[in-house]
Amino acid sequence: MPKYLVGIDEGTTGCKTCVFDVDGNVLGQDYREYPCHYPRPGWVEQVPEEITPALFASCKAAVERSGVDPADIVALALATQGAVIGLLDEDGELIRPFVGWQDLRGEESVDQITDRIPVPEYYAITGDPLGFVFSTTKLAWLREHEPENWARTALFSTHMDYFMRQFGAQEYWTDISSASREGMFDVDNHEWSQRVHDVLGIPLSKRAKIALEPGKVVGTLPAHVAAQTGLAEGTLLCIGAHDQNASTFGAGAVRDGTAVMVVGTFGSCFVVTDKPVRDPDGKLVVKGNHGVGNWTIEGFSNASASSFRWYRDVFGDLESAAARTVGVDPYELICAEAEHAEPGAGGVTFLPYLQGAAGARLNADARGCFVGMSLGTTKAQMARAVLEGITFEMRDVLEAEAKAGITVETIRLTGGAAKSPFWCQLMADVFGKPIELLQTTETGCLGAALYAGIGAGIYAGPHDAVDRAVTTTAVYHPDPSRAAVYDEAFGRFVRIYEALDGTVFGAS
Repeated sequence: MPKYLVGIDEGTTGCKTCVFDVDGNVLGQDYREYPCHYPRPGWVEQVPEEITPALFASCKAAVERSGVDPADIVALALATQGAVIGLLDEDGELIRPFVGWQDLRGEESVDQITDRIPVPEYYAITGDPLGFVFSTTKLAWLREHEPENWARTALFSTHMDYFMRQFGAQEYWTDISSASREGMFDVDNHEWSQRVHDVLGIPLSKRAKIALEPGKVVGTLPAHVAAQTGLAEGTLLCIGAHDQNASTFGAGAVRDGTAVMVVGTFGSCFVVTDKPVRDPDGKLVVKGNHGVGNWTIEGFSNASASSFRWYRDVFGDLESAAARTVGVDPYELICAEAEHAEPGAGGVTFLPYLQGAAGARLNADARGCFVGMSLGTTKAQMARAVLEGITFEMRDVLEAEAKAGITVETIRLTGGAAKSPFWCQLMADVFGKPIELLQTTETGCLGAALYAGIGAGIYAGPHDAVDRAVTTTAVYHPDPSRAAVYDEAFGRFVRIYEALDGTVFGAS
């Protein structure tokens, strides 16, 4: 009897479900968008009433499109957003909307942490730079500004434990990569940090249990969820990973030195390491490579391809309308337009800091901007500047990793950017490194499915899963003739940021 696996990627702006065979081939998939809400400048919130139905509907559609008998699907796992705060009451109900990872309100609460734990010690414990992305400072803000909600909280939830419960898990379980994203995890010892939790006054009893093993089975699908997801009652529910770690796992990142770049709503570059080294500058994230037994060193972008989506939504009305008419993705039309502009975008530079700067910059006050337009600037140059700006921020990450002594020779690319040949070549040219593509761009879903396969006993472990189901299919090599123009354009990108830092960004 054939066996199949389901991986669901619960992302920031939408979810995707894929049905895979055991060799990693996609048999059916579906994507559903849902909104973020911005009640105040810099705030980002979401509600489960918009996410959970999308997860179920996406799963049902993917199963139907696969043509697979649901009885032959043995297990599912989730890849979920990290650093999203859910305050749950005694009945498991959400007390207030989720506070998203892109939310900036925690920046004002940094001193509440540093007064108790110096920044170097905090970084040594958690492997996370203290700032606005991870949950620590936002929890400090909630404790100060929403004391009634704080007092009612019975569980400080991650998205992994929350949504696994929606699918039928019996208890609240999360994984080490999702826990690490909280900024309250002892990353060397794979356990919640008592010291960091004491600073916020959160007892460890109000935290989910940590699944250390890959694909831990935490329940089976109940009948009422099976009816909504198109799966069979009794399908195994297995713990996956934070969406970024699921993506890197689905890209084969299990061995020391493997580099994977994820360019989607969130952008990051992960390098696998067998030792939990620390960045001397304290900018790079160190987290457990869930279930593998090693670690990843990461630099990231807070907006990344969210900036491309913003450009599509704000400036891409014509492309979106044309795409609906001819039945293509509007991003394809925008990339085709950008390809008509010269490298360097005619001197136009885009800073993609639409929700603050992370990674190499760590500045919550940074904002997006275009610089260098003239009366002769074209829409194609503006579009290209957006793609180049996102790529320059990722080059900034690579240079921070190089400064920390982390060598990257070849990059495996995944996320939405991997679907664009133009953007893939642009990245190779900007980075000066080969870009490898994989048999599927849906590596978040694949990574989750591989965890499910390990939990179901289909794979012997992470290395066996990767060896059987992950293959590279194409390589984009850098064009040396474009190196000089991109070096100059990247230098301009850095100079513009540095000129605005402390003057426009962060100026009172």
